[in-house]
Amino acid sequence: MKTSRIVLAAVTYLISLPAIAQVKHFTISGSLKNMAAMPAKIYLNYDPVVKKPTDSAMVINGKYTFKGSVDVSVPALMTLVAAEPKEIDSKNQYTLMLDNGTISLLSDQNLGNTTATGTGTLANTEFHKITSFALTESAAINKIFQSEAYKTNDSLKKSVQKRSSALLGNALVNMITYIRKNPESPVSPYLTYSLFSTGFLTPQMTDTLNQIVPASLRSSSVGIAINNIFTKKKEAQLEAAAKRKALDDMTLLGSKAKDFTQNDVADKPVSLSSFKGKYVLIDFWASWCAPCRAENPAVLKAFNAYKDKNFTVLGVSLDSQKGRQAWLDAIKKDGLTWTQVSDLKGFENEAAVLYGVEAIPQNFLIDPNGVIVAKNLRGEELQKKLATLLK
Repeated sequence: MKTSRIVLAAVTYLISLPAIAQVKHFTISGSLKNMAAMPAKIYLNYDPVVKKPTDSAMVINGKYTFKGSVDVSVPALMTLVAAEPKEIDSKNQYTLMLDNGTISLLSDQNLGNTTATGTGTLANTEFHKITSFALTESAAINKIFQSEAYKTNDSLKKSVQKRSSALLGNALVNMITYIRKNPESPVSPYLTYSLFSTGFLTPQMTDTLNQIVPASLRSSSVGIAINNIFTKKKEAQLEAAAKRKALDDMTLLGSKAKDFTQNDVADKPVSLSSFKGKYVLIDFWASWCAPCRAENPAVLKAFNAYKDKNFTVLGVSLDSQKGRQAWLDAIKKDGLTWTQVSDLKGFENEAAVLYGVEAIPQNFLIDPNGVIVAKNLRGEELQKKLATLLK
């Protein structure tokens, strides 16, 4: 259930655009019918970026009215709710993307079942077309999560968990597809800017969406905003690439491996140089690192195959002092029989810093002369490399 809530929050975030000056005036006339309990008030929550406090309107004979304005140049996002609960669900809220003009809302049984008409609903209609999949799928998943069958049916659990994991990705694909097919839509520039603001897009997709922003919007406030964040992302990509190169340059193939000394599981100092004359895989990992633990069987397989052929492994853990016992337990559970060392400083591990390690798992294969001959060998790649070296 947590996943679907996260998806709903993410979808809402994706359509939240910082305010760019241009006043939009609106009138909302709402009607409620067939309510189990008629609310006394309806609350209008503005997106935080609009920087306006929550508004409220009295419900009189099943009707309520809001009049106001927002300083944005694109359709503004807001949510109507029938109460002020700590956690709003889909039944007592309606998300509205409004533009200039009048909007009539008719809610049947609850706010979640609302239809919108009027001169200010063009963007709202498009918005609900795009987000309907995420909302419908999320509601279906939540219903299964809460069912008795979910508690006892393992097959159902796997199925719904798979659907839940795919929900955000599918929602993003729907938004991207819409933008590419409808670049002139009043919602598309809003979604483009919002997607640019997240970390979900690949650099390639960011380039693609930037290229299809209509020329007529380039000099507008939203067009300038899109360009500004696109430029910042490009600068960040260049900085990241430069940083990666600098880290890679610290451990160039053919260069001498830097020596280091750290304590093993018995608190006895062990130096990399003590393995001179052997092929050594320096394996950076940690007990809490799921990808590292998933890779351990492959390393173990290679170790067992070549440990009698002048090959060994030196494990370097990025666990912290508090995680010492977890480190020891992981070594035992995963059956890692080679030498393990750590200074228990986490990512500040001095060997990791020396080798430019900022993500794990990472490994470096050192030859008998202390020269780096390979990096980041995964799965069968490690055994294949060793097979060519240790014939």
